[in-house]
Amino acid sequence: MNPHIRSTGDPCVVVGAGPVGLIAALGLARRGLPTLVLESEPLQRIRPGSRAIALAWPTLRRFESVLPGLGRAIAADGIGVTGYDAYYEGRRIFHYRSGSGVLGRVARADRLVTSLPQRVTERHLYEACVRAGVEFHWESGVSGLESHPDGVRVALRSGGVLDADYVIGADGARSVVRKAIGATMIGHTDDTPFIIVDVEELPDGSTSNTPGHFHYRHPELNGRNVMHMPFRGGMRIDLQCLPGDDAEQLATRDGIRDWTAPIVSPWYADHITWVSTYRFHQVVADTYTDPHRRVLLAGEAAHLFAPWGGRGLNSGALDATDAAKAIAAAVHSADRAEAHRVITRCAADRRAWGLHNRDVSSRALRIMRATDPAVRRRRTLAARLAPVCPPAGAWLANGPIQLTPPRLGSTDLY
Repeated sequence: MNPHIRSTGDPCVVVGAGPVGLIAALGLARRGLPTLVLESEPLQRIRPGSRAIALAWPTLRRFESVLPGLGRAIAADGIGVTGYDAYYEGRRIFHYRSGSGVLGRVARADRLVTSLPQRVTERHLYEACVRAGVEFHWESGVSGLESHPDGVRVALRSGGVLDADYVIGADGARSVVRKAIGATMIGHTDDTPFIIVDVEELPDGSTSNTPGHFHYRHPELNGRNVMHMPFRGGMRIDLQCLPGDDAEQLATRDGIRDWTAPIVSPWYADHITWVSTYRFHQVVADTYTDPHRRVLLAGEAAHLFAPWGGRGLNSGALDATDAAKAIAAAVHSADRAEAHRVITRCAADRRAWGLHNRDVSSRALRIMRATDPAVRRRRTLAARLAPVCPPAGAWLANGPIQLTPPRLGSTDLY
């Protein structure tokens, strides 16, 4: 790579080629702005696991607004969740089947979510970026950047530099961009580990028709909580460990076989494709922009949440598209003061959503764990009332995901 890189004109630079960076780049390019994506990994990188599987309808609508047909194409590669059951200590307290209703296939306007591996979403977004003329520099990691009133100088690990008008930092949880602008994460890290397991689709193809399940205090799992949710090509199974659990042992093939057997077919334990042990981070950056308003953060560069409800990727996609819209408005502003205000408003608005999502996902964890006596009493009461009071069961079922029913005319839920 040349020691000094400059595209024709003054480019907008996106750091990171994950789904958030890709939709940011597409949003910029579709507004006629020269756009360059810098990614530290190679083009043919291996993307293990299903990762972020749930795309909500506001996100798909946003994709459609950036490029007509994109949201529908991605949705068509996913599956609609056919229903959702919740259990409390082995007793079902909530039951729902969508049929052709709100959780049906994507092409329907009333669908809520489509479920597919993140790498498939990335493929659609990357292909759309290429068609839109986005320039990519792979194996081009960023070592730092410095903003100034007239733009941003980006330093590359190779020793080169790049000048840009604006930068969107979508470089993930260890964001170099976030550190370079002096932003810090505020919040906490959860103490108890969780285990995610991806398994293959059953040979008869029936996995995709399996409803989602959440079990509170499963009696055959020593009172642990466990969830499973299908996606295109497989199923995700998620176990919440208890304090003192040996997470490493539970994540072994024998360990997985022991705790999956009571909830899904034993076949799945012999067809594991990915295992990940992790702790939730509930953190939001103290600022989403730099003092000169030339940089905006998006996705995990700006926030980290528990994955219940799909808040990470869905909110990140809205961060990215809002950032692209704001940068386009700033580029075409009549003066620098107005451009400054546009970026400031975008950063403040998206940070407010970040704080909202952190609070909502923290509430989900409190309901799931019930370490607070008041929450524990409320949860127990809801479980007892559920057979005769459906809203009580619905409250428990919604506990882990905290989804708000869409409001008429609303486009943003994240």
